[in-house]
Amino acid sequence: MKTNLFLTGLGAILLSVTGANAMEYRPFVGATMGVSDINFSKGTDDFARINQLDFPTDFFAFGIEGGTRFGGYNDIYNGGVSLNIDMTDSQKIRKKFADASVAKINTFEMSATYDNYIRISGDKTSRIDFVLGAGMGVMDYNIDYKHTITKDDETIYSTMFAFKTGLDFELTKNITLSAQARMFVPTRGHYKIDAQYIFGGAVKYMF
Repeated sequence: MKTNLFLTGLGAILLSVTGANAMEYRPFVGATMGVSDINFSKGTDDFARINQLDFPTDFFAFGIEGGTRFGGYNDIYNGGVSLNIDMTDSQKIRKKFADASVAKINTFEMSATYDNYIRISGDKTSRIDFVLGAGMGVMDYNIDYKHTITKDDETIYSTMFAFKTGLDFELTKNITLSAQARMFVPTRGHYKIDAQYIFGGAVKYMF
């Protein structure tokens, strides 16, 4: 189900690119890294308070991305599409006061966005672009409980909206550095997460 929804959103994005009147395009691949902040739902906060638990909110995030941008190199505006796979490290859910670990939690996201590149600086041999993007994808959180806890592990998926803003700094014709902030908003009801943010950057190789 989640794969079908992701592919449907990706197909819509690719159709819009196919219809774009652009003669130049540049595929790219890259690696991303940053810190992730999670806003848990009110229900999760209430559960944590009643059971005297501390849910972690700060994670280390890393991932890969690929896509293409299109438009004239000297044009002010370029468009593009990006495909991202992101994950976080596992952080402990702890009992308050006792500081005992009861479980570990981590997240995974897969998203496709349509990106707008607006040139704000640079000469004819380099670009600095302001980037705005939006799209859809799927995400999950995974909770692994300790064997001493009589509760089943959880891996819960949700479709999500994905938003992106940042700056692209072209170092050479083939290497670009990105500084970006991304937000993921799940659509599933009664989900433990209201929103997730990733603040970081990427190193991209442009073909």
